[in-house]
Formats: sequence, structure tokens, C-alpha cells
Amino acid sequence: VQKAIELTANRRNACPQFPVYDLLLKQLDYVKAVFDGSETDKSRLHQLSIGAIASKEFEENDPELARALKDAYYVAIQSARGLKIQLPD
Repeated sequence: VQKAIELTANRRNACPQFPVYDLLLKQLDYVKAVFDGSETDKSRLHQLSIGAIASKEFEENDPELARALKDAYYVAIQSARGLKIQLPD
């Protein structure tokens, strides 16, 4: 999740006029807060759009960011479903 936050923040700083980065950062910050325990409400994990945005917006042009976002989404969804977290390869 931290890698996705760092990559997204770097991309936003390079292109601040693209609002998708701000949306992604809000969702990633929420996921991070759930994992570090500062956010106890996990219900919004079911409403994340990180994975869809990664596929639609970044798959072709920025595969590094797309992979980091998909990995963050993958662990968030596992948590939302109450599963043991298995980190992606």
C-alpha cells in the first residue's frame, strides 16, 4: 500500500491537473489507515475503485503504477472479506 501511495503521489506531483490521482490517494490513505489501526470502520473497503482505475487508466501507459495499485486493492479486498492477507508476488 505504501508503494502505491508513493508512486501515486509522485505522479500527482508531476501532473496535478489529473484529478484521478487525488481520488486514488484518498482511497489508499484510507486502506493504510485500516491496516495501521487508525481507522476502525472497514465498511468502505467494499467500495474501493482502485483496481478498476488501475486497469482502465494506467494498465497500458504506466504499468508500474497499475501493478502497485492492483496489489494494494488485492490486499484491501482480502481484508474486506475477512480473509488472511496474502501478499501478491
